[in-house]
Amino acid sequence: MNNPEEELELHLRPRATETVSIKIPTDTLRSLEKVAASQDMSPEGLLKLLLGRVYGKI
Repeated sequence: MNNPEEELELHLRPRATETVSIKIPTDTLRSLEKVAASQDMSPEGLLKLLLGRVYGKI
């Protein structure tokens, strides 16, 4: 098992980003916001996580 006193290093690699705009039905957006809040995430963060699971490397 891992030693709880071990230091963990997080290595992030900056990547170029681009802003996109999509239309989402209002009720779907409200559901997304509720799910994101329950996971202590932003809706944007939840969308990125879900896209990453589908397409990988996001």
